[in-house]
Amino acid sequence: METTKPPGIDIKRHADLAGRLHHPRWRRFALAVITAVPVIALFNVFGQRTLSSRADSPRASLLVKSPSHVRGGLIFTTEIVVTPHRKIRNAEIYFSNGWFKNMTFNAVSPQPSTDSAQGNWQIWDFGPLKAGQLFTVLISWQTNPTNVGSHPETIQLYDGKKHVMSIHRSLLVFP
Repeated sequence: METTKPPGIDIKRHADLAGRLHHPRWRRFALAVITAVPVIALFNVFGQRTLSSRADSPRASLLVKSPSHVRGGLIFTTEIVVTPHRKIRNAEIYFSNGWFKNMTFNAVSPQPSTDSAQGNWQIWDFGPLKAGQLFTVLISWQTNPTNVGSHPETIQLYDGKKHVMSIHRSLLVFP
């Protein structure tokens, strides 16, 4: 029994792949590159793992837990924990504008009693804090999809007008 080939099919070209020696290599290479992106993401290269930054002074301790690498469109939470060693009469947290640059601020809990802006700082007033009592602030953010690059983030704790401590961080945003 003799097989007939369909019209327009050249056995050497279509079945034996004559003249196409490098094509499978390029396809495999392209597939490997496409596969590498999610594998690299599994190792947290593109973000979302929380990085803790801590500062201590005789008056208080300040802990900031927030990602240092994020992707555009990602929703994440920043946790700020203030532990006063002595009573703080008027706790104010100052955020540099780098925290808000090309970010969508979704919510904060608990709400500050007042918030204001002074130069390059956003100031949230939380009132008095008792010594030894943990005070936690949770902030929900979303990275804007057009936000790409590195942004410096500084947070400062004040007791009224008296500076208590600062933490300097940076946020790297991938497209």
